[in-house]
Amino acid sequence: MPDDLVSLRLQPMTGVVPDERVRPAGRSDIPALARVYLESYPPDVGAGSYNEALAEIGATFDGEFGELLPRASLVVHVEGSVVGAIFTTARSIWDDLDGPFIIDLFVAPEFRGRGFARALVGIAAAACAVSGAERLSLRVGEGTSPSAWRLYDDFGFARIDEPRADGTTRA
Repeated sequence: MPDDLVSLRLQPMTGVVPDERVRPAGRSDIPALARVYLESYPPDVGAGSYNEALAEIGATFDGEFGELLPRASLVVHVEGSVVGAIFTTARSIWDDLDGPFIIDLFVAPEFRGRGFARALVGIAAAACAVSGAERLSLRVGEGTSPSAWRLYDDFGFARIDEPRADGTTRA
């Protein structure tokens, strides 16, 4: 198992408050999502141009990275403008993991630090828990910011360890 995977054991989520700024992502959001995606990542991590970002977000909605879970693939908006998103698939297409997988989480730089990523992760995790999922996983990498690490840690995400000889894992 790669060492850049983290997982959260889902339980009934308490304290997750619905947020009127968060709603399910839709195809009509693709142009705005592409803009925010482009702004959110350095070119060597994300897309290098708006057209590349548009293609990436379109591919996400087309299922190229897995089947999106509508209740856990969300946008956050401020005054009608999309400022962030989370995309969650039914499972990872890259790893042998059971359960939902966050393939992307991003918030426009000028809107960071306002709790939007926390709301997106919390609402997506709660939706996955309600659907009966036991775990929610995601990949972290070199581009993962210290604030993202803190967010994942606050939620209880932990590294998925290599299987032990008896087939169990520590995470």
